[in-house]
Amino acid sequence: MKKLGSCCCGETEIEITGEPALNGICNCNNCKKRTGSAFGMSAYFHQDKFQLLKNTTNTYEFEGEHGKQVRHFCGKCGTTIFWYVEIFKGLVGVAGGCFTDKPLPLPNFNAMMENQCSWIKFPESMNKPLTAQDVVNA
Repeated sequence: MKKLGSCCCGETEIEITGEPALNGICNCNNCKKRTGSAFGMSAYFHQDKFQLLKNTTNTYEFEGEHGKQVRHFCGKCGTTIFWYVEIFKGLVGVAGGCFTDKPLPLPNFNAMMENQCSWIKFPESMNKPLTAQDVVNA
């Protein structure tokens, strides 16, 4: 199954084949700032399942707590579309909100739960922390 994703203005489009290798919620300060929200919804796909269809992205590179990160965002509207994180080798992270026509499945992990806002209550099935083994098995 293919999923199309895009930014707010439609100038940047991506296509994904299949389901995410990892799909979850992250409560780290980095994701909160990236989304401007209380958490980030992040899906990680194998790079060979990802295709950039329409490219107007700019990049932002930095060293974070998980190594080098490269974010791609729309050069026109600023929407963060996808990124690469050094610890997730072979995977591309995609902002869950980019998929509006065919939303992603229910997330199956909740990273950085210690930073979760106290007023957020996720379903019990999502309260599984992301482990290093999850990343290796992706």
